Amino acid sequence: MRHTPDKIWTEILSDLSDTARDDVYLRQAKPTDLTDSILTVTVPATLAKDQIESRFSTDINSALKKSVGQSGSLNIQVTEPDPQPRPSTSSASSTGSDSAALPADSPDSSGGATLNSRYTFDRFVIGTNNRLSHAAAVAASENPGEVYNPLFFCGGVGLGKTHLLHAIGNRVHEIHPELKVLYVTSETFMNEYIDSIIVRTTSQDFRGKYRTADVLLIDDIQFLQRKDGTQEEFFHTFNELHQNSNQVVMTSDRPPKNLEAVEERLRSRFEWGMVAEISTPQFETRVAILRQKCEDHGFDSVPDPVLNAIADIGQTNIRELEGALLRLVTEAGIFNEELTDEFAYRVLGNHTGPPSKPGHSAITAEDILKAVASYYRVKVSDLKSAKRTKQLAFPRQIGMYLCRTLTGLSFAEIAAACGRRDHTTVMHACNQIADAIQRDSELKQTVNFLIEDLK
Repeated sequence: MRHTPDKIWTEILSDLSDTARDDVYLRQAKPTDLTDSILTVTVPATLAKDQIESRFSTDINSALKKSVGQSGSLNIQVTEPDPQPRPSTSSASSTGSDSAALPADSPDSSGGATLNSRYTFDRFVIGTNNRLSHAAAVAASENPGEVYNPLFFCGGVGLGKTHLLHAIGNRVHEIHPELKVLYVTSETFMNEYIDSIIVRTTSQDFRGKYRTADVLLIDDIQFLQRKDGTQEEFFHTFNELHQNSNQVVMTSDRPPKNLEAVEERLRSRFEWGMVAEISTPQFETRVAILRQKCEDHGFDSVPDPVLNAIADIGQTNIRELEGALLRLVTEAGIFNEELTDEFAYRVLGNHTGPPSKPGHSAITAEDILKAVASYYRVKVSDLKSAKRTKQLAFPRQIGMYLCRTLTGLSFAEIAAACGRRDHTTVMHACNQIADAIQRDSELKQTVNFLIEDLK
């Protein structure tokens, strides 16, 4: 065959930097499957999965598209669940990877693991980017099948979609212990469906397992794209659950209307209830998330200026934030460095943060606007004007994003520098560009070029 998982993975690694290829987490990744341009690799622990997704997913996906085409995407699977102590309370349970879930401390008649007890509503940091999603999740967990059915969460990698799925399951177990809850990834659903075809005696078991769930939580529904047989089976599963007023909750990296390789009849059903989009967290929410992660990891000595620096540098999702925090704490310990905001800027690669050497001149908003105007061949005065043409709107958003990333200016100050009256315009622009960078490797290269140019 022209394309094999090993061959594609080797090509991808050759496209990465020497530092990336030597990364301890990437070295743990093993390519196992290539189906419909989706490359599956396995890693031995959730931490490795999170680190690869937060630090390398954009570059890997970009390299993958070169090898197999624009439809190429990466799927990282954990081969074994991280060991977690099993709590004795009815609302908590041990950690599983991607299979089914039943109430904690109960026999698992569906053949899966239990829900992740760490993912609860009280550990979910609420911000303007996810407030609606959180409220819908709580409502669905307290009255399953009665409100927001189906419930569809969409958003980029590492924004808390899976957390909400598990939180719903944990809350249902707590207040409705008699209900059967099933958590599964779309890949697991597909694999079990294939098994049911190969071994016909399991077909009835497969349908019985999924169509009798009181609450079905299915992660990464986008991987059903181009899987016609699996889509057909899920269509009938969805219909039976919905007709019986059983709750269905799904996550995806994009809204239903953008799942172009999913049948129209399924896409329309995904929109029957509530579609809740989770965007990238704003600065204040990122700081709150970092404080939560410090508590999770027992880091009680990380100063607020360091957390502010991590949040300011441009990490756009929860996994990136946690990865940056872990890296700082680890390197500070190894090299016996004091945890300061200057150390954070230096380690995380943003040398345009607080100057560490005398005479280092800070980058200004005017510098950024000039660089952006030059790159996009427009006038600075036009970027600051009220003109709303597409030719100006996008570069203007880029300028606002870079101002937020490379300067210490507040949203209001950036708005004033860019000729805008309302600081929410800047907040929206920053969220839009941060989200777009995660999906568009070419845009990421453009932004990095402008940053290097400004340095």
